[in-house]
Amino acid sequence: MGTRQPLILQMVHYCSALEPRCRFQVIFAFREEDSKEYGSPVVSASTIADVIKSRTEALLKKTKTSVSPKPIVMRAEFAHYPNLTIIDTPGFDLKHV
Repeated sequence: MGTRQPLILQMVHYCSALEPRCRFQVIFAFREEDSKEYGSPVVSASTIADVIKSRTEALLKKTKTSVSPKPIVMRAEFAHYPNLTIIDTPGFDLKHV
């Protein structure tokens, strides 16, 4: 199986960001809607993958589903990025036996 919930990647041209940095949208456990705020910067690709995986697993465990329409929102800031939003929707890998 591939991704199990949408990932919204907001690429933002940020003049003072000399190195790429990513921030994830803050999630409130006690409210339905998420914050418009973003957390601390994450720069390691493995840490980014770990955050996506842990958020996906936590949501799917809570909702008792295998796929969710609720997106993970990640904002990537860098001086050399254009302002661009990319949405990766859930997909499946088919294995041929």
